[in-house]
Amino acid sequence: MTNRRKKTKRPPQRPSGYRDPKPVAAPAPARRGRLLDSLFAPRVSGSGPGSMPRIRTALARGVVTVIGAPALLICVIVFPLLVWAVLIAAGYQGPFAPLANLLALPPIGTSLDATLATSVFGLEGGLIGILAFLAVRAVVLAVLTSAVVTVLDAGGLAGWGPRRAIRALPVTFSVCIIGVGILTLSSFAGQLLGPGFGILLQVGALVLGQYLFVFAPVIAVDEARSMPDCLTRSVRAARMPGAGNLTLAALYVVPSIAVIVSPGKPGNVIGVNPTIGAWVFVLALNLLHVGLTAAFAFRYLSIAAEVPDAPARRPPPPKRGRR
Repeated sequence: MTNRRKKTKRPPQRPSGYRDPKPVAAPAPARRGRLLDSLFAPRVSGSGPGSMPRIRTALARGVVTVIGAPALLICVIVFPLLVWAVLIAAGYQGPFAPLANLLALPPIGTSLDATLATSVFGLEGGLIGILAFLAVRAVVLAVLTSAVVTVLDAGGLAGWGPRRAIRALPVTFSVCIIGVGILTLSSFAGQLLGPGFGILLQVGALVLGQYLFVFAPVIAVDEARSMPDCLTRSVRAARMPGAGNLTLAALYVVPSIAVIVSPGKPGNVIGVNPTIGAWVFVLALNLLHVGLTAAFAFRYLSIAAEVPDAPARRPPPPKRGRR
């Protein structure tokens, strides 16, 4: 007999009855609108902070743009005169000083619209009358932005046409509506928080609205994009790191509010005959507003090619049929 060990085969493993779990699909990300995606998406930088013109450079370029276009300068001076005549005919009795923000960008300009609508149409009629004021502001903002962009592109208003302004109307009206919404929500929240925190909240909301949507009219005029795309692209352009857009928005909003609430400004009394000093005050500030409009347009046009495109939308997951 040999002492060879017989190789014993191991019995095959018995099935334990445990089944491997089926792979579970990862939950689909919550679907949000393009605007919310632009607000909460990570900040994507362009080619660096040097791409955006400095605030001082943009402000100087904006003032030169307005002064260097005589037709634009004349329109900016004549428009407050026409608006004051219409307001007097509608029964407005003053004061004249709030018209210093007549050509201000939303939401600063829309706060004036709410004040004038209430003064002319009363508390009840003001809710409907403000829509008329917003429609007029949307038209003026579209025409003004298209004129500014034309001057920046061509060096003058020789090539200006109404087509670009008409194309921008849905965007400018939407920005005005957003401005009214910001004012309304911040006002309600301010009443709950008290006078101290309420004022800070309202000013912060105005700065935020200015910061996020100031480029939307420029995008609508310069690029053939839809209204939602203009709004979301404005948010992405504002949130580019190193651009200083939030600082410029604060430098625009805070002095605009401080000038209007100051008790010693010219034209702060009730009456239909403003003094020469009040006229100079109102016209000078409106010229500054248009110059800042040109400054914002110049800053966006300088970095338009670097603004990241919107991320592609994921298709919705297929619906499972019921068994």
